[in-house]
Amino acid sequence: MARALNCLLCLLVLLSWTVSAQPDPESEPELTMEQLEQLELSFPELLEDTPFDVGFEMLQQLPTRNQISLFENRFRIDGEVDDITLLMFRRPGSPSVILVRPDGSKINVRNAEEQQVEWHASRNYDLINIPRPMAGPWQALGRILAESRIMVLSDIILDVDPLPEHLMSGETLKVTARLQNAGEPINARDFREILTLDVIFISTNNPEHDNFGRGIVQVAQFRDDGRGFDERARDGVFTGEFQLNFAAGEWIPKYLVKTPLYIREVEQAPVLIHPLPIKAELTKAEHTDAKHQLNFVVVNEKVKAQSLIVQGRVRYPDGDTESFSLQRPEFGAHRLQLDHRGYGSYMIEAQAFGELYSGREFMLTLPNVDFSVNLETFQAPELERLPEEILAEEAARRELEQVPTFPWGWVISVNVFILSIGGFFIWLMLTGKSIRDLLPKKKAAVAADNSKSKKDGEPKQQGPAAKNDDLDDILDLSLPDD
Repeated sequence: MARALNCLLCLLVLLSWTVSAQPDPESEPELTMEQLEQLELSFPELLEDTPFDVGFEMLQQLPTRNQISLFENRFRIDGEVDDITLLMFRRPGSPSVILVRPDGSKINVRNAEEQQVEWHASRNYDLINIPRPMAGPWQALGRILAESRIMVLSDIILDVDPLPEHLMSGETLKVTARLQNAGEPINARDFREILTLDVIFISTNNPEHDNFGRGIVQVAQFRDDGRGFDERARDGVFTGEFQLNFAAGEWIPKYLVKTPLYIREVEQAPVLIHPLPIKAELTKAEHTDAKHQLNFVVVNEKVKAQSLIVQGRVRYPDGDTESFSLQRPEFGAHRLQLDHRGYGSYMIEAQAFGELYSGREFMLTLPNVDFSVNLETFQAPELERLPEEILAEEAARRELEQVPTFPWGWVISVNVFILSIGGFFIWLMLTGKSIRDLLPKKKAAVAADNSKSKKDGEPKQQGPAAKNDDLDDILDLSLPDD
């Protein structure tokens, strides 16, 4: 009987590993602690090699997916939690975690049974179930990895509608979430703060997709304030829209509601966001009389091309805007013709509405298409000389003009002047003349005296004799004694 039970358990686990990326929790078997222990005893190497796959498979089999946040190995449990399940991933070979209650007491794998706690310890993870946990701040001690989860079974739950299948990049989705207490909406009017719902997408870091290494994307935040898409204020129901305007690939949707008393998280199964299903092909006009053409081509085989409607507006270079709507495909594509309004920038904003072959309708925002038309150019006339040659000659001429020349004229003139002055003084020394002799007044006076002497017939005495004669003439003017 035990052998048959083991075989049945193995078949159940193998079947759970072969399900799609979005399993239905209601159709999967739920593994209990005893079954998990039997499975690990029968195939220990299988569980040790794939701890994360088994752990996440168990998360999907839990009765509820409401979670509470784990920050730096600490978490808080409110008084409304009836049951809590912890899945703590550890580094391989590290010892089991130790839980510290709000009163300081500890729970570990050895004393768990005494405290009515179910504890399954593996090489890489701990699966712990605590009924009626103590309210307050808890702490987990150990080498815990970030992939760990804390699931709660409580009357207060966050219920979020699942996302549709075959999501596409650029698509706009509507989400509805309800914060309930025992199946009834929570009366959020008692809270002073307005409740908010955060929507985030976490990349699975699958190297086969374009979102590898993108981390976490904050998609939207909804408020229970009765504005926008929210119907009523503070009724515990969040309704809103968000756009998948990030990279295509495999993502994990996560929803988080924080209140002054409760924190609830919902993490849904990974979803695959496909690339943009519509491609825009542009053909520019070659002449001013022709028109530009923009074709919207469906590249996703699951999109019904006949149901596609593309509408938007065109912004021309002159600032004018024009709306358009394309409903019927022409030659396999939705064709838009744009007027040629001269050179400048053209920008097209468009949205697409359509239907998948599965029957689901969608609305998505296409990336803006912008292009520019340059001013028409004319052939320039041929030049006899290139501008580069003219500039080079002009630069050479300026360099020659700027080079200073030696003042030979000034040097020669100064030297001639100096030689002339020196020759003049040498001539005065050789002739025994002075500069006064060369003056015009001196020469005239000497010439007058010479002429007067010749007329009187008497030579004029010079020196002391002449002076004595003058004295004698003065004495003769005295009278005699007789």
